[in-house]
Amino acid sequence: MRGEYNTRQKREMLAFLKQHDLEHYSVDELVFEMEEHGEKIGRTTVYRFLEQLAEQGRVRKYQSAQGVMQYQHIADSSECDAHFHMMCKSCGKLYHVNCDLMNSLAQHIRTEHNFQVDPRETILVGICARCASEQKGGAEHGSDHPAGCDHRL
Repeated sequence: MRGEYNTRQKREMLAFLKQHDLEHYSVDELVFEMEEHGEKIGRTTVYRFLEQLAEQGRVRKYQSAQGVMQYQHIADSSECDAHFHMMCKSCGKLYHVNCDLMNSLAQHIRTEHNFQVDPRETILVGICARCASEQKGGAEHGSDHPAGCDHRL
């Protein structure tokens, strides 16, 4: 087994991901962002590094509704263990949802159906308020979320 190198490119990618904690990027988007920041890094290098970070639990890896693999840096990996996620099938954004109702549902499923739901792997797919308003000319993004729900982009 060969050793892993801590190259300048990897350090720059990790620094960028940390600065954009909880934002999601595809391999191609990260290649573009790094080029925008003056770092020319090959697509294969970016892919391999993101996969390595995913194996280490330093980034969350998921497939968007459009079928594109996305990677999201998580400063505290336990942060995503404690809440559920929603993904817009139109724009692909992933939302972190801290909601008592979702937690109650998970508890109900555990108690009544003897099944442990994994919030890290549970993603509700639908249409976000921004995309819905663009389709209907409606309300501002996020305005339809209940006051008791804490969500972040």
